[in-house]
Amino acid sequence: MATPKVFISSTCFDLGEIREQLTRFVRSYGFDPILSEHGDVFYKPEFHTHESCIHEVSNCHLFILIIGGRFGGEYVSDKSKSITNAEYSAARQTNMPVFTYIKNNLLSNHNLYQKNKKHAFAANIEYPAIEKQEHAVDIFKFIDEVRRNPTNNAIEGFDNFQGIENHLRKQWAGMFFDLLRSREIAAQMDVTNQLISGIRTSSQKLEDLVKSLYISSNKVDAEKEIASIEVISDIESFYESVLHPNWIKDGKYLLNIENFDLIKISKISPSKKKWHEYLVDTGLFRYDQFPLDVDDEAQGFSDAVTCLATIESNSFFMIGIEDEENQEISSIFQRCIQSSSAKQREKALRRIFEKYAAFSSKKILNKINNSPFD
Repeated sequence: MATPKVFISSTCFDLGEIREQLTRFVRSYGFDPILSEHGDVFYKPEFHTHESCIHEVSNCHLFILIIGGRFGGEYVSDKSKSITNAEYSAARQTNMPVFTYIKNNLLSNHNLYQKNKKHAFAANIEYPAIEKQEHAVDIFKFIDEVRRNPTNNAIEGFDNFQGIENHLRKQWAGMFFDLLRSREIAAQMDVTNQLISGIRTSSQKLEDLVKSLYISSNKVDAEKEIASIEVISDIESFYESVLHPNWIKDGKYLLNIENFDLIKISKISPSKKKWHEYLVDTGLFRYDQFPLDVDDEAQGFSDAVTCLATIESNSFFMIGIEDEENQEISSIFQRCIQSSSAKQREKALRRIFEKYAAFSSKKILNKINNSPFD
């Protein structure tokens, strides 16, 4: 059976007893503690022992960091770091859970350092928790490195092993609960995905059944009606893409929504026009020039980009009317809008506003519902 490996990182001479107690604690969970002094690290002949320790971290699943008053041995590849610093950095790179414990008297000294480090006399302060004063700033910087990380940066103070043990029990219980909860959520998501898949299948079957019923009752008229429904659906998709329902809800970007003449716009012919030309003809948009930024100029572009902007807003609707991301809009326009009738366009627009205008005001919805539909 595979078991989690827990790397225990700290200076050895001053924290030897804590390390031994942690070893027994980790084994009581059925996990494998990894400590350099127990022969748990494989020292490759072609590597320095420090590098072997760093490499071993990547083979572990949990990392316990203990910080006391000693700096420890200098890391062979970076003398500004201790081997403990380097092991911690390696653990961060693997994104494994890190549990950091710092002696309470050292945390008090660190707090004193933080309050006075900008003063000239800070260099002369004696920090009782630090064994060698020349290493004080390096140890404090290491503490800062741990606590300033954006994630996985929890720190717990301790006076003795019991404090560490109590905290670790709670943390590992929380991890186990999170694992069980994640499995439960994953199972729920699987069920939901299966339901969605079933709904899609049922929807397709229902659509096929309705079409079949239409055709069996009146084949000629039914086929025309089915084709019309599909065309209106595509037209609606086009208008939703370019009008943005949020504008309809807010009523502040898309002209004055209460004066939106749905019938007038639906009668504007899209024939022999490009999609953006048609939108400009509706009176909802205008052509504008989007100025180049520094990066664009650096890449050799010299002309401003032609785009569409809303009539009553300085914010641009689309950047670059020929952009690849707008090809789908262009495709729908050519396939459906150009050959559509005014009645089909009006019906699609009405359906969009019936869906979204209620979010803006009842007055708008009443206006739409009471407008003539020819």
